[in-house]
Amino acid sequence: MLRATLKSLLARKVRLVLSMLAVVAGVSFVTGTLVLTDTLNRTFDTLFADINKNVSVAVRSVNAIDPTSDVGRPPLPASLVSTAAGVDGVRVAVGKVNGQAVLVNPATGKPSNTNGAPGIGINWTGGQPTSAEEIAEGRPPGPGEIVVDRATAKKLHLSLGAKISVQTKGPPARYTLVGTFRIGGQDSLGGAAVTAFDTATAQRVLLAPDRFSAIHLAAGPGLTQEELRARVAAALPPGVEAITGRQLADESASAVQNAVSGFSTFLLIFAAISVFVGAFIIFNTFTMLVAQRVRELALLRAIGASKRQVQVSLQVEAALVGFAGATVGLVSGAGLALLLRVAVGVFGVALPSGALVFRPRTVVIAYAVGVLITAAAAFVPARKAASVPPIAAMRETYVLPTRSLRSRAIAGSVLTALGIVLLILGTASAGKPGATAVGVGAAGIFLGVATLSPLLSGPITRVLGAPLARMFGATGRLGRENAMRNPRRTASTASALMIGLALVSAFSVLGQSIKESVRETVSNSLGADFYLTPQNFGQGFSGEVARELAGKPGIEIATGLRGGLVKISGQSSQVLAGDPAGLVKMLAIKEVTGDVHALGDGTILAEDSTAADHQLRVGQKVPVTFADGRAELTLVGTYQKSQVAGKWIISTSEFARHSTDDLDLFVLVKRASGADPAMVRAEIATVVKSFATVEVRDQSEFVAQQEKQVDQLLGFIYVLLALAVIIALFGIVNTLALSVIERTREIGLLRAVGMTRSQMRLMVILESVIISVFGAVLGVVVGSIFGWALTKALASLGISTFAYPVRTILLVVLTGAILGVLAAVFPARRAARMDVLRAISAV
Repeated sequence: MLRATLKSLLARKVRLVLSMLAVVAGVSFVTGTLVLTDTLNRTFDTLFADINKNVSVAVRSVNAIDPTSDVGRPPLPASLVSTAAGVDGVRVAVGKVNGQAVLVNPATGKPSNTNGAPGIGINWTGGQPTSAEEIAEGRPPGPGEIVVDRATAKKLHLSLGAKISVQTKGPPARYTLVGTFRIGGQDSLGGAAVTAFDTATAQRVLLAPDRFSAIHLAAGPGLTQEELRARVAAALPPGVEAITGRQLADESASAVQNAVSGFSTFLLIFAAISVFVGAFIIFNTFTMLVAQRVRELALLRAIGASKRQVQVSLQVEAALVGFAGATVGLVSGAGLALLLRVAVGVFGVALPSGALVFRPRTVVIAYAVGVLITAAAAFVPARKAASVPPIAAMRETYVLPTRSLRSRAIAGSVLTALGIVLLILGTASAGKPGATAVGVGAAGIFLGVATLSPLLSGPITRVLGAPLARMFGATGRLGRENAMRNPRRTASTASALMIGLALVSAFSVLGQSIKESVRETVSNSLGADFYLTPQNFGQGFSGEVARELAGKPGIEIATGLRGGLVKISGQSSQVLAGDPAGLVKMLAIKEVTGDVHALGDGTILAEDSTAADHQLRVGQKVPVTFADGRAELTLVGTYQKSQVAGKWIISTSEFARHSTDDLDLFVLVKRASGADPAMVRAEIATVVKSFATVEVRDQSEFVAQQEKQVDQLLGFIYVLLALAVIIALFGIVNTLALSVIERTREIGLLRAVGMTRSQMRLMVILESVIISVFGAVLGVVVGSIFGWALTKALASLGISTFAYPVRTILLVVLTGAILGVLAAVFPARRAARMDVLRAISAV
């Protein structure tokens, strides 16, 4: 039986390759994602280990919000350096300064990093026993001078002696470039532009005079990191902690790994979608192969093969296809990982050199996905093969019996109903739980509709094919009848395409709803005429911008917005900070209780529902934990739910008491009544000219920018979904190719009675178009429902409006038709080129 199985596979090489393609694509995606994840983790583990290899102990302030995060961590007094240096066993103590420093490209006048990688400022400590920095060209910096990482210098074509503008937390200043350096033996710190100043300058522009972000210690001979940490910790004041160098390296690597893990999970979701689509293709392929090999299977039974042997033979055949596909997918997955690595570099993350990491887990998962998914998809066709009676070998007209569609109707209806119930529950829940319920519900609807699709196939393909029958006459009618001939086959093929196009439709609906919600929010909740934003998302800009704009001619209000993570009543939450005089008006805050205009030092505002959840009333003390410790703020007012303001608001001055960063994320500007918009914009442009990191937009431009960001994200998602659509395309090609083989005699007879080659090609193409459009229609219907439910479930995140992208949905249906034409090229050509006499005489 094994020899028969192998001969059967090798005798049908084209079918083998077409069956493998779906496996290869899915396994490649899974493998590429796992290899990239492991490579990134290993790379950054090594990088941070090298950077901190000379640090025995690090001293830093306690972060009351997140013990492992440096965001908002209070600085240390410089006097602690001598305290730490005096501990027995400390060989040297070096103060470290870290902050935001955006290098301005002298050739363009724009920030050096505008694609997501941060701009980092440090003090130069090269040459110290704890340092990982070393000069590559030039010399260390002095007052008024800087050195930059070697990769950034090469990227911007910077020459020593050039005057470079650097934007820090204060007004921008120009420095002389006197050198370049390497970090931990690498030219770049993960793509970040790193600028180093002398220590006194770094303290002044990045932190505060006589302050350090941390203190790094080197141990004396024979002393372990743990031993030194214990000694140092005993000498530190309250609110200051000591950790080992290994712990510091692990924390730094962990922060990156968490981001990589999220990205990896995101990619694996789409890889799972591709594998799911591939399972449909494998099922359909083996169902058709069994139907075409009835006499062969019957002969095996007639010469003594048992039902079990026949079924095992088909399962082994499927497993071999899966194994071959997984092997190819494993190799191509490595290539995909290289492409993804290059793509990561395009987004500004320059990875240190190193080979791809292939862990044993990756190989195991690749073969498990390839073999198990293929074997599972072929299980039902294999059972059908085992049911072929030996007598069938004597009858040319025998066909496999088909079960009633009644059981499918019941199962499909139950799955669809459960999916709809979960969708409804998801729309009634807020945030992540609601989105999860919507996702599970959507999966249920996918399976339900796929199960019901054979019942839907006949009537829908009849309607879709009617125009083609009128347009192309007998050829069109034959194409439609071929699509309707086997509802199960048509439905299975269309269902694979349905999944990919349904997700495209769902994300299109979600994206359009997000864009419409942005327009309404900006129009109704923001009273600004101009919006000032950082060019590099996530990195703020100096609070000097808002302060300089305040009181300028033609400007009524200019208020900066900033914020961060705090803990209120033990729960993590985001707090918004702004100028009390302008914030309430600019954000259209609607008072519920108290006096929202009383916001100031020592006070806080809360959204009315949030205040109710925390059982707070106006006048009560609210315990708020900042990174530097706990404070009690008085609740002076509550306001109606706002998509912009969030749940908590404090004043900029109160926020500044707990943070050394004088950085705004936005500045909102409202012009005075009657002021000329062009003149006001010119006034703003004059102020921000020296702040190269700031962009100015009016309301329409700001909305367009937000929409562009949504479109970029959707574009990335569409690229990932394209693989599932391509796998479905392979499925249509496979189905049509096998269908042509199955109908060899019929094709020969049609040619014999006068059908031309061009008519034959057109018939196959029209059949493919009907199947594809059927899948697209199912996808659009299911995807639209999914998109609506997802929009409702994410309403708490600011998606307040449902909008339907009619043009995009029509494009999805048109895409289905185009895919049908592309999928039919090879099968149609093969059908048209058949020898008429051989086709008629085929058995």
